[in-house]
Amino acid sequence: ACILETFAERPSDAIPQAAGSWGQAKGIYRFLANQRVRPGALHQGLTSDTARQCLAQPTVLVVQDTTSLNLTGCHVLPELGPIGAGNLAQGVLLHSTLALTEQGAVLGVLGLQTWARPARDAPGPAAKESGKWLHGIDQARQVVWETAWAAGAAAPPRLVHLMDREGDVYEVLQWVEEVGDSAIIRCVQNRRVEDRLWLAHAAVRAQPVLGRVTLTIPRSHGKSARTATVEMRTLTTTLRPDRKKYPHAWPLTWTLVEVWEPNPAPADEALHWLLWTREPAATLPEVREAVRKYTCRWPIEEYHLTLKSGCRIEALRLESWDSLEKAVVLYTSVAARIVALRDRAQQEPDAPATVLLSEDECAVLVAKFGPGRAALRLTLGQAVLWIGRLGGHLNRTRDGMPGVRTLWRGLRDLTLLVEGWRVARRLENRCG
Repeated sequence: ACILETFAERPSDAIPQAAGSWGQAKGIYRFLANQRVRPGALHQGLTSDTARQCLAQPTVLVVQDTTSLNLTGCHVLPELGPIGAGNLAQGVLLHSTLALTEQGAVLGVLGLQTWARPARDAPGPAAKESGKWLHGIDQARQVVWETAWAAGAAAPPRLVHLMDREGDVYEVLQWVEEVGDSAIIRCVQNRRVEDRLWLAHAAVRAQPVLGRVTLTIPRSHGKSARTATVEMRTLTTTLRPDRKKYPHAWPLTWTLVEVWEPNPAPADEALHWLLWTREPAATLPEVREAVRKYTCRWPIEEYHLTLKSGCRIEALRLESWDSLEKAVVLYTSVAARIVALRDRAQQEPDAPATVLLSEDECAVLVAKFGPGRAALRLTLGQAVLWIGRLGGHLNRTRDGMPGVRTLWRGLRDLTLLVEGWRVARRLENRCG
């Protein structure tokens, strides 16, 4: 817990800087190198804590996604594999499963998977990676159900799995239905369906327009935020599996939702989403709600950004894969906390700041920015604005709430202020 707190307080620092002294840094390195401390045990503790938070939610959005970790600087580790063209960059793939509230606020990590791809010239067939989605579903279900059982809960929360186009795999659709969960999955495969037009994409386009809606599209990949006026359609249909590819599969009944922008601005690419779902999606309000839930996937991109740019996980230089894997597990918790801080401050600004910050952190924020002692009841929204100020957020009307980049800088400065505040208290007590 102390090591995790150290990483959380100084996410951008290297381990020796975050530790604050060589003695503490040595203790962290010894912990990571200790063979009796297994990555699986750290993973179980992390996911169990998230699952306990899930029990307070009637519905939990379960988001999965994969990112690559460039660990070329740790080239001595034989466990690494190629992550780019030419086998030059070395690293691993990290597949994370996050739990979110139904409003889209991050609760924490429910599952992690890491693996390395073999070199392109390695003998033997290439490994199939689509199983990561199935395993992610199983990881989330297992930890939530086990935690609910241990807590004596009447029933675990309802799980809605959110996946991008890579998750559009027939086995995934089949498994979601078999375990009885719900899902919203971006469609890429133009599957055969029971319709006179035979194929899913044409069949849903032939449906009447339920309504025209204006959506706000956030900025991404160098593109500015914008609004899009889209048409929404829906079709509940039966999918017919390809017996050559899936000889043991059975037909599935899902709903396909189409979100299409017929008249984008000349400079913009038309918005076009096709979503397979088991959520209610027969009416315009139901379709809009399914689309809203799907957009809750986006925080996992911020989580990856925080993990790699904020926590600088790719800069770690550890001498064994066992140590590196344990550090990865700890830093994923830190990245999730930073994104959760941003999200919950937006959605629950009046919640007490102590739900995510320590009493010392709150006291320092009050002493630096607050008027007198009035902010002993510091709210989460105000605390995040003040942390943002430490990280360079100007809090102008058009700025909105601080983003994750600002927050990880602000949290680092807050840690330094807290340390100085604690030293001052100790000196005051001695003099007193």
